[in-house]
Formats: sequence, structure tokens, C-alpha cells
Amino acid sequence: MHKYIFDFSDIDKLRNYFRGQLDPDSVSDRIYFPSEIADGYLSYYKISPEVFLLVNNYKANADIEYIRRPINEKDIILHFRKYALDHQIEKDQIISRYSDSYTPGNMRCMDAQQGEQVFITKGAEVRSTMIVLKSSYTKPYFMKSNDMAEKMDSYIRYSHQYIHKFYLSYKQSNLFDQIVQPRTHKVENYLYFIARGIRLLETFWKDVLKWETESNPFNINSNQVGSIYKVSNYLKRNLHEPFIGVDQLSTMAHMSRTNFFNMFKEIHNQTPLEFFNNKKLESSYNMIFSEGLSIKEVMDSLNYSNSSKFRKAFFNKFDIYPDIVL
Repeated sequence: MHKYIFDFSDIDKLRNYFRGQLDPDSVSDRIYFPSEIADGYLSYYKISPEVFLLVNNYKANADIEYIRRPINEKDIILHFRKYALDHQIEKDQIISRYSDSYTPGNMRCMDAQQGEQVFITKGAEVRSTMIVLKSSYTKPYFMKSNDMAEKMDSYIRYSHQYIHKFYLSYKQSNLFDQIVQPRTHKVENYLYFIARGIRLLETFWKDVLKWETESNPFNINSNQVGSIYKVSNYLKRNLHEPFIGVDQLSTMAHMSRTNFFNMFKEIHNQTPLEFFNNKKLESSYNMIFSEGLSIKEVMDSLNYSNSSKFRKAFFNKFDIYPDIVL
């Protein structure tokens, strides 16, 4: 078991601590694990002196224990992740253990005055983004509005009580993927992550601002959210087949047609057919410009029958025709 003890009071101290523990020769914000501990890295970015962005992207090759000590300041910790943790709330800390159960991604909100003990088991794949808001950043807003402070306290309380129902929105999921698993053909620099971290933080504040403390915002059925993602994964795996229709997809998800359609659109920001067609076009783009396949080969592979409709749809999405020479 590899144990790390730290807190979130100062990102520079935090970065130096993990660099000394894991990658002493590193001088960058990205700190790689030794191979015997994990394959992957931790990253620490300072959006401002009062807002920190932390990124975890690794597969554990050994058991790991993290002990986050509580601090006196009422800093806020936002934890966006696409792996599962089972939480137990104890008097003075949270006990969190890695779980292999399915999750489409969720977010929890914590008060840094409460510590946490996290157990990551060997073989676990950890993908998460944490944003730390110092109390000096949030206090001026809360002093101006008691309502805002109450909403924030409810957010912290309910995000643990209903953690399995607090799923990432479509926009949050996309920003999360861009931060944690960036596309390799993009230039990865400081501003790339900072810009997306700020946008992710913006989605959180919008959620808090529209909060109604007298209602329960966690009334989404988490099993149905998982079913939606299983259906969308099915569509991505079967782009070569004709679209099977909403009725069959809703049956696959064990949901009513209306509930399935509305929830799919809420999560993916598009209808099932739009999702399917967009994924086909994205796949065709990669096959043509990355793999060098001919248009005919792509159309045969993805079950396109009308070349003019394919070219038009391709142009409408990418502002370029599929047969152009790059």
C-alpha cells in the first residue's frame, strides 16, 4: 500500500509534495507515477491565486491510500469524475473506496474542513478533475447573499447524500473529457486546461444559481442514466448498421419511449438519431483523413447509400467536402 498525506491549502506545496514523492526530476505541472505504482499522471494548475485545478489520469498498479487532511478554511472542493467511489460519512471525515460499479460520471461537492480517506485498489482506472475554490474567493459572494450561501451548503450536503444521482451534464461531460483525456493532436499547454477548467467551473455556478432549496434536485433515476449511456455506447459500436429506431432503443433501455427520448436529449444534447448520424460523420472523417480510406470504402463501411446526401451532410458538419485533398 502506497500512502500519501496532504491537504488542499496551498497548490504549490501540494505540487511539490507529489513531485517529491513520485517524480523528483520533473519541472512541469504534470507529475508521472513510477511504473510500479501506476501508469499515468497527476496535474496541478493554478487558475488564479484562489482557484486550483487538479487532474488525475492513471491506472493503479498497486494499492494506493490518499489521506486528505481537513483545513480550517471553508474552501470548497468540486470533484468531477468518471469512476465510482463508495462513500461512508463519518464524524470527522469521509471514507471513500474505489468501486468497479458502472458510472456515467458524476460530481460531488465537499467542504475542505472535512477530511477524507480514499482507497484506490490495484487495477483501478482513475479519471477525475478537482477544482478547489478558496474561501477568500467565495466569501465575498456569500456575504452579499445569504440565499447563495444556503444553496451552496445544500449542494455540499446533497451531493454526498445522493452522490449516485448527481450525474454530469452533456456540457460538463465534454469539458471533463477534454481536460482529463485531451486529444493528442491538440496543443497541450497551460491555457488549454485553464480555459476548460474555467468553463467547467461556470457550469457548476449555474447549477447552484438555479438551485431551489425547498425541492429535491436529485430526482433523476441513476439506473436510467446508466441505461442511456449503455444505449449511446451501443449506437457508437453499431455505426455500420441502419438506425434501429427510438422504440427499439427505449425497449433496450427498459424505459418508456417518451422518458427515454427526453432523457437521452437532456444527457447528450441531441436526439438519438442526431447522435447516431453525428457519430457516423465523425467516424467517416477519421476514416478518410486519418486512415486514408476512399469515399466508397467509407460509405460501404458505414452503410451510406446516397453519395450526394453523404457529401452534403459531411460539408454541413465539417465545412469541408470529404473528397477534398488536404
